Amino acid sequence: MPTSFHHCRWTDANTAEFSSPDEIHVWKIFLFDPRPDELEILSRNELQRSHDFKNETARKTYVCSRLIMRWLFASYLKQPASELKFQTTQHGKPFLVGNTTELKFNLSHSGAVMLLAVSPIIELGIDIEQHKEIKNWEKIAQKVFDTQLVRSLKQQKQPEKAFISAWTEFEARQKSHGEGIFGKKISPIHNTVSINMNIDGFEASLCYIPATGTPDICCFNFTE
Repeated sequence: MPTSFHHCRWTDANTAEFSSPDEIHVWKIFLFDPRPDELEILSRNELQRSHDFKNETARKTYVCSRLIMRWLFASYLKQPASELKFQTTQHGKPFLVGNTTELKFNLSHSGAVMLLAVSPIIELGIDIEQHKEIKNWEKIAQKVFDTQLVRSLKQQKQPEKAFISAWTEFEARQKSHGEGIFGKKISPIHNTVSINMNIDGFEASLCYIPATGTPDICCFNFTE
């Protein structure tokens, strides 16, 4: 299916609910410094894992992502944030367990920005990458993309930026099908809709598997 561009109107919010099952919410979150009392809703395993990170930025990203998911999912599901339970697939994709109401979601981060996509019923994937110099992008592209796409990227006025855009779409598409970047390659013409999103300084893609029709996509800036 073709890739389209979605111009997001980012609305400030910290809680939300779905108006229909066929809906996707995309949250943009900037990394923040959690207060000690906010960490109380994290599980013992989450706290332990946060202490295992050697890199402070990686630790902060992990803690922020877990807090955000607990805060927002508690709002969607009308459940206490501390009682939510997560597991991960073999490819590291988290999912909720033990809830009567299901949520489909996916998270990505780059630099100081995280994106969280959520839907009641739609399988989805999201990816964000900061604009930066990638000296070996051709080598990476040749390992992942087909010859035609690699040739097309080389012909672009800004090939590195074009590569990052293609990469975010590829990774989001893989994630929407529960695959890692080195898993089974999902074809762009597969039953998946790809959308490029506008975020200054970044390339971002949302991919989803249509459920009942064209979903409404709502974009939010998370505010504490």
